[in-house]
Amino acid sequence: MKPENKLTVLNINEYNLIGNKDPSGSYDRKTRENLYWIIEKLRAHTPTLSRLERRLLEKFHKATFGALEEKNKKVKFEVARYRLSNNVKRTLKLVGISIGALIISGTLIYQFVLGAQTRQKVDVAWYQGLSKVGLVSKEEMAQIRQDLTVASVELEETRKFNAELSVQIEQMILNNKVTENLKYILKQVYNNKRASYVRSGQTMTLKYNAKDVASFNYKNPQLWYLLGIVESGALRVYYNDEEIMEIESIFGRAGEETPVGEYEIKNKAYKPTWYKKETLNGKTRVRAIPFGHEDHEIGHWWMGMKRLGDPVPGSYGIHGVNASKVNEFFKKNFDWRNGSAGCPNIQEWYLNFLAKMVPLGTRVNIVQKDKWVKKRDFIPPSSATL
Repeated sequence: MKPENKLTVLNINEYNLIGNKDPSGSYDRKTRENLYWIIEKLRAHTPTLSRLERRLLEKFHKATFGALEEKNKKVKFEVARYRLSNNVKRTLKLVGISIGALIISGTLIYQFVLGAQTRQKVDVAWYQGLSKVGLVSKEEMAQIRQDLTVASVELEETRKFNAELSVQIEQMILNNKVTENLKYILKQVYNNKRASYVRSGQTMTLKYNAKDVASFNYKNPQLWYLLGIVESGALRVYYNDEEIMEIESIFGRAGEETPVGEYEIKNKAYKPTWYKKETLNGKTRVRAIPFGHEDHEIGHWWMGMKRLGDPVPGSYGIHGVNASKVNEFFKKNFDWRNGSAGCPNIQEWYLNFLAKMVPLGTRVNIVQKDKWVKKRDFIPPSSATL
């Protein structure tokens, strides 16, 4: 292997795993997790990459791997839908041909087989039938049809208006409900067998005991916005221009501060491997810690963030904490020296909700201070009310 083609960051197994993959291909969950973390490993060591590894990073830095299981399900669904559609079309075609044949044969018989007197009797019988329902003439029939068309259009417009109004009202009720209760609900139902996330079209619904708790569009990133406030240790979640939740969050400690700026959610990984930077005997290394290991402390989900604008060194993402060390979260939050290594940390029940609901491409803004907080006006002691 030529010097420029030597591996400086990846080992041969990692290179063989990712080397022949398609950045937009579909793979099983374990393969996707390994691929994402190989990419993160390359990104975290950008300055020391060989030319071969740089080409890999350029190829995969925007990779969006699909789920193989979902692709198979989609193919099976499309095949079933195609077969059903063909059967329905065939049936409708046969019915249409039969009705058309009856109409054509009746018209031909009326025009060419029946005599004038017989046709006159048929006309009389027809108009007698119309008279029984108040339709005396062709002119009145045409007028009634026109009136029915106008009424149908007005009814459809009214139905649409009422439907839109109902959606607006339900959204208002939902936002109020979510704003007041969602944090409490998420904590209570986390890892509860009676709680589930159910997808329907572009909507993801959190259910508890088969009852809907909250529904959101989990496909459209334009509806979502996350705001991280370093100074106050908060992560605010917005949906459709409404704040639905504010979460306690840990940001980077002194010397490893979370870079402020604009990001977007670029990937998600369930039960991720944690690549922890450690210093041993004066040398810095990155240790891969698989999910389930006692030293693993980033929780069940990793939501990778891509910096928009000027890049920053390192890799950042929203992740959880070790669920078995709940009190450690609050100790870190209250003691700045024990903050994170730069990534926003939130608790597992909130992270699980965000990972299920928030789509890729969602904007994340990390700011130092909350611009909406105003200092209280100073009241001189002499004018204070006792």
